[in-house]
Amino acid sequence: MKRLWARIALSFFILILILVVILWFFLTAIMKDAYTDMTRDHLVENAQMVSQLIETADTHNDPEALQGMIRHFNQPIEMRFTVVDEEGVVLADSENDPATMNNHINRPEIQDVIRNGTALGESVRFSTTQQFNMMYVALPLVEQGETVGAIRTSLSLQVVDEALSRLWASLSILLGLMFLVSGIASAMLSRSITRPIDNIMDTTYRLREKDYSSRVNVSAKGEFGDLALSINALAASLQKQMKEIEENEHQLTSIISNMVSGVMLVNEEGRVVLLNSAMERFLSQHKDNIIGQSYEKVGERFALTPHIQAVLENSQKVHEEVHSYFPQERIMDAHLAPYYGQGWQQKGAIVVLHDITNIRRLEKMRSDFVANVSHELKTPVTSVSGFSETLLSGEVTDEATTRQFLQIIYDESQRLDRLISDLLHLSKIEKQEMPLDLEIMDMTALVHEVAKTLHNSVEKRKTRLTLPEASKEIYLQGDQDRIRQIILNLVGNAINYTAEGGRVDISLKENINTVRLIVKDNGIGIPEESLPRIFERFYRVDKARARHSGGTGLGLAIVKHLIESHHGEIEIESREGEGTTITVILPKNQEVD
Repeated sequence: MKRLWARIALSFFILILILVVILWFFLTAIMKDAYTDMTRDHLVENAQMVSQLIETADTHNDPEALQGMIRHFNQPIEMRFTVVDEEGVVLADSENDPATMNNHINRPEIQDVIRNGTALGESVRFSTTQQFNMMYVALPLVEQGETVGAIRTSLSLQVVDEALSRLWASLSILLGLMFLVSGIASAMLSRSITRPIDNIMDTTYRLREKDYSSRVNVSAKGEFGDLALSINALAASLQKQMKEIEENEHQLTSIISNMVSGVMLVNEEGRVVLLNSAMERFLSQHKDNIIGQSYEKVGERFALTPHIQAVLENSQKVHEEVHSYFPQERIMDAHLAPYYGQGWQQKGAIVVLHDITNIRRLEKMRSDFVANVSHELKTPVTSVSGFSETLLSGEVTDEATTRQFLQIIYDESQRLDRLISDLLHLSKIEKQEMPLDLEIMDMTALVHEVAKTLHNSVEKRKTRLTLPEASKEIYLQGDQDRIRQIILNLVGNAINYTAEGGRVDISLKENINTVRLIVKDNGIGIPEESLPRIFERFYRVDKARARHSGGTGLGLAIVKHLIESHHGEIEIESREGEGTTITVILPKNQEVD
């Protein structure tokens, strides 16, 4: 596309060219008319002069004398003179022999003078005698008031044409120079006019391409300068607004990306146009596989399709609890609502999913805990209450029976005391109200010490207990009482849940940064469905056997919290009927906060 200055310059060139051509034709026409009039006047003057000479010399009736006189005008004047009588017969001619010339009565200029009686006859035509265009002027020869003939003067127009050609050449050069100078001036003028326009156009183009830092050169004056200042102000305002929009967009993107709730946007055509990382995680798909898809395909996962359809069709808000069972069970709190564009025109639907799986699981755990602790408290309280009531009624008179009832009351009260103590202890651990008393300890010696504590249980159940080699010392930093409690609970459970004559192996493995305590038994094992809940409070795999053993159901929950307080981990592997292996991983050194 041509630049603006070139189009303006071309317009000027065309206008100037048209004016120069018109001026050229106008001037040449005027000059040609002027030369023609000048030539005519010159011929008339010479014809009058010769006519007067003929009248003065009275040679009209003497052809030879007349021819002699006319012949004298041939060379000095370079003009042809011809004298004819009233019948058109040539009496004399300055260039030719009159006897050889045709009758001239039919010549237009002669007819005008002799037959029409005009004072001047004029004609321009091609001369067969001279072989080029000639201008003829005729005047009447008057004798005693009567027209007795005509004197005709003629001049070749070749002289006029040559003079006009020289004049036209000079005029063409002058007008060409004028056109060239005017063209250059118009190009410079258009360039000076369009330079600020080009600058402004370049700036607006860069603004359209989102380069909001571009500015117009404000060196221009007048209206262009005001326009440049206005565009610069507009660009600065746009730059500021776009910066604010980008900051807001980055903030919104960061907020949406870091939300734990899943967010998905569906446009009015039913296509997914936006979703955050949490929603990707919930749907188990990358956003590249979701964006652009129909909501019907995406909504299958949580049965969201009818809810999204209700929002798009009826513009109603929806709050539902939805479920997904693959690859694992998830419970979602779903909020769906329409979103609007300018003029409150609905543009689609927004879907927000909040994962409440853990909340529902905790609610169930709390409900189970309340039920379990109520049951655990109710059993000893019922026993104490019932046997106490029996003793107070006085119906038991046998001393042995009385002693047996009192023993049951004592045992149940001790069980109740242990339960309350474990609950208080677990509560303190969870609230971190029991800071670690760190010291360097020998794990091998601690395991052997715990084994001595459990000696009676081992002997009673005839358990084969394998301990780590006593001479191999393994040290780590920790709270000795809590580590002892961990070992005591794990080994005690292994013994209790292993049949008589079973085997329990305790081993220690050391590497650069950690120590592994491994307790392995060949007992009853744990069902696979119970493994995720094994560390819950009051959760028992074999409830009857656990209560018979006198456990409170809080041992593994306490163990898990004690291990976590040492920044450790616990792993469990078990097969029902084959045994269980529990691995405790503890760091050798504790980071002190």
